[in-house]
Amino acid sequence: PDRLRHNLRYLPPLSNKTILMAKKSTGKPTPKIKHSASGNKPVAPKKQRSENLNAIFQSGFWRQHWIPALLLLAVSFALYAAAMQFGYILDDQMVIWQNAYVQKGFDGIREIFGSDSFMGYFQKKENLQLLEGGRYRPLSLATFAMEVGIFGKDHANISHIINILLYGLTGVLLYRVLLGFFPLKENSRWYFSAAFIGAMIFVVHPLHSEAVANIKGRGEILALLFSLAALYAALKYFDAGPGWKVMTSINEKGKQTSHFLNISPYWWNVLSGLFLLLGLFAKENALTFLAVIPLTVWFLTKAPVSRIVSASFPLVLATLVFILVRYKALGFMIDHGKSVSDLMNNPFLGMNFGEKLATIFLTLGWYLKLLVWPHPLTHDYYPYHVPKVGWGDWRALLSLALYLGMGIWALLNLKKRRIPAYAVFYWLLTLSIVSNLFVSVGTFMNERFAFMPSVAFCLLAGWFLAEKMPEWFKEQPGRPYLLGAGAFALVVGAFSWLTVMRVPDWKDALSLNRSAVRNSPNSARSHCFYVTALYDNVYLKTKEPAEKARWVDTMEYHINR
Repeated sequence: PDRLRHNLRYLPPLSNKTILMAKKSTGKPTPKIKHSASGNKPVAPKKQRSENLNAIFQSGFWRQHWIPALLLLAVSFALYAAAMQFGYILDDQMVIWQNAYVQKGFDGIREIFGSDSFMGYFQKKENLQLLEGGRYRPLSLATFAMEVGIFGKDHANISHIINILLYGLTGVLLYRVLLGFFPLKENSRWYFSAAFIGAMIFVVHPLHSEAVANIKGRGEILALLFSLAALYAALKYFDAGPGWKVMTSINEKGKQTSHFLNISPYWWNVLSGLFLLLGLFAKENALTFLAVIPLTVWFLTKAPVSRIVSASFPLVLATLVFILVRYKALGFMIDHGKSVSDLMNNPFLGMNFGEKLATIFLTLGWYLKLLVWPHPLTHDYYPYHVPKVGWGDWRALLSLALYLGMGIWALLNLKKRRIPAYAVFYWLLTLSIVSNLFVSVGTFMNERFAFMPSVAFCLLAGWFLAEKMPEWFKEQPGRPYLLGAGAFALVVGAFSWLTVMRVPDWKDALSLNRSAVRNSPNSARSHCFYVTALYDNVYLKTKEPAEKARWVDTMEYHINR
């Protein structure tokens, strides 16, 4: 039971027989609990379920895990410290400093929740039709408005600090959730546990730099933070059983006694729905957790499907509320009914169905590559940094084969409760909504779109380094630890270095677009934006005629490109 205090545990509901048996307990020492080979749940006699639940409810995460939690927060601030001095950039113009509703502070929150997220910038509904679909992500804009109300206008440093803090908290919450997948084993240490390895790789992953260093990326962070909170609340609901909580106390004679209180754990269930609703208000991709949460509960608890379905009612209700509010705010569901003829907002313009599908699978393959090898990075995946391809391109065929192979393998192995199978399903579910296969997102791809799906990679990395590698070398004492620790250090060091090198690109428009021109040389948008940055930040400030002429030549080159 002591070991259970710092791990999530998922047990079947208490039966009346179990409760009566526990009441008759003589107070003898609790026998040692055996764990299943997978580590997903303890195997304990029915007589000891009360003690197990007691340990669960007395679990003190911060008391047991405050060091790894603070370390995850500290690493987040260390990697993104430079961003705290940066200003507004890129789409921050549309959602913060030129968004009329946000600039009203608290007075603008009503309008933020009552209209398209870009309405405060465009001011006219017809201008919103330049974009594919609609943008309804009011929660992050509401936080920006609150910052204006509290700190005043033009405090980008405050916004950056809040972004980093929320990112670190997301890493901590992910660590908390991963403890449910990988309970700490006897004599194991948190710093080489699968849960900590997965959470740390998440925090240092360079693919997340756009979501953190760009203030607008707060929508991505909040969506994942509240989605994970919804998942955690759902798992806690199943921890709590059908309404019985075990409490212990010391009587007047110094003897420990157990008391069973008939309380309702359903507030955890309600909280899961409320957290999911907040995640949906942050960004629509939280909708995928409507499937991820029941899948995870089934995977970890082996609870009856009927109970999982009934417990999903708050999640379904939250989704319906969001859809209704979104429809009232935008006036349509997905398509505003106007065709978008601008290539920058409809990158598949002019492609036939085969070319569109092949290009989509090309980008899906790029996402996999960026998980493992996140270099080089760019904010610009517009036409035609991502090339228009057909099914004669080997990259599209390879990507299709990879996804078909992963999907079929995961389907065949999910019932065996294998971590890689779950990771594949999580990846496919969370990536589906931004894949362009079902809903057009207005661009080929974006690094921030992989923010939520990347949890699958972190989960898989933690499992491989801390669980799988030790199995391979269990006959050689000490070697699994050395190999795993070395690989973990190598990955964290490489990813941290790439992140630190990438963050300065987000300093201002000039540095960001210079990087985009270098890493996205075939993007029309990157060259256009770079010319604008040169004109505003260099050409207009240059006094020497000869030097101005040189800058004109440079701008002309990029305009022609």
